[in-house]
Amino acid sequence: MTYRVKLRFRAPLHVGFMDTAYELSDTLIHSDTIFSALICSHALLYGEDCTDELLRALVEGKTRLLISSAFPSVGNVHFFPKPKGEDFGLSKNSLSSSSQFKKLKKVRFVDEDVLFKRAQVSLENVRGQFLTKDREALKEEPFLIIERPRVSVNRYDSSSNLFYFAEVHFNENAGLWFYLSADANIEKEILSALKLLSEEGFGGDRTYGFGTFDFELEQTTVPNSGNRYLLISVCVPNTSEVKAVPEKVLNYDLVHRTGYVHMSDRRAKKVLAFAEGSVFKEPIEGTILDVSPEGFEQQYGHRVFRYARAFLVAYEGGD
Repeated sequence: MTYRVKLRFRAPLHVGFMDTAYELSDTLIHSDTIFSALICSHALLYGEDCTDELLRALVEGKTRLLISSAFPSVGNVHFFPKPKGEDFGLSKNSLSSSSQFKKLKKVRFVDEDVLFKRAQVSLENVRGQFLTKDREALKEEPFLIIERPRVSVNRYDSSSNLFYFAEVHFNENAGLWFYLSADANIEKEILSALKLLSEEGFGGDRTYGFGTFDFELEQTTVPNSGNRYLLISVCVPNTSEVKAVPEKVLNYDLVHRTGYVHMSDRRAKKVLAFAEGSVFKEPIEGTILDVSPEGFEQQYGHRVFRYARAFLVAYEGGD
């Protein structure tokens, strides 16, 4: 069964954008981050042995779990990443100034009516990072990023260091959403892990309550009609489809994915993946990668995996 998971945050959110750049926070949550958080919550609920069995089944394809990245939503308006290379007819209009062109270039997210119903839009429908015909949805900014000063103290010489920490604060009617689809044999465990995750929280500073959320599940179907496929997760093609990818991809962005392994001081191997918003002519599957650091399994007793399966939605692309 496929769900749209709607998140409403009870506290600020900090999602690391790059190493040591605490003054930056992403405003979406990548699919591999959601997967890792769910797996950690699953291990807390069911124990590491049970979680190892789940991971083995997922890696070997014996059971299925599909997760998209989490994107902004305002009320009942849900945004998708803007398909790379799509202008929805806007560039065909005469842009009278460079400022109008820059306004168009800033768009990162489009709403469902624009993407799937090909609603006619103009530059008046561009509101910052968003393209939507719903004027009410973005009367106010859906979120605000605040940089708060903090001080770290060196434990050896007590010297202090001032730095800034970014916090994403969502408006009352705004949040994030993502797709989640699991086989029946694991669905109950995954939803239980999601419930625990809502109390544990996403991202940094969870010990202060950051990233905690309430959520709502809505049964849904994924759009499957169209001549193009929009990637709404991070994805690394599996070994059997690598050679065919150049024939299937139309427009794409790449993103490096890495980070520290949970409850350790070791870094996972860096991965170069297709980013959300990439567009394909034909579907691809992606994979789940072993990104264990050298000697990690011997030291900690388990391996580290990065979720890089493709979550695609079909839509009717322009010329």
